Amino acid sequence: MEGLNTSGAGEAMREVEIRLKSGSMADVLGALRTWLDHSNCIPLNFDIDRSAFDGFVVRIQFREDEMAEAFSREFAG
Repeated sequence: MEGLNTSGAGEAMREVEIRLKSGSMADVLGALRTWLDHSNCIPLNFDIDRSAFDGFVVRIQFREDEMAEAFSREFAG
């Protein structure tokens, strides 16, 4: 799930949320980090919530819509 959020400074940013149930957390986070590195992308925020259900939720905020959309296509389906 992704949505448009606004920071306190008034600038728009895109948040992408990914819910993951399977696989090793280290493997999944490694794949996310590799994608970010290869895309020369530094997210505004990167949050992991392990309490939501029998998996974990990753929320990443991007400054550019294009980067958020590409990331979402790759990982959020």
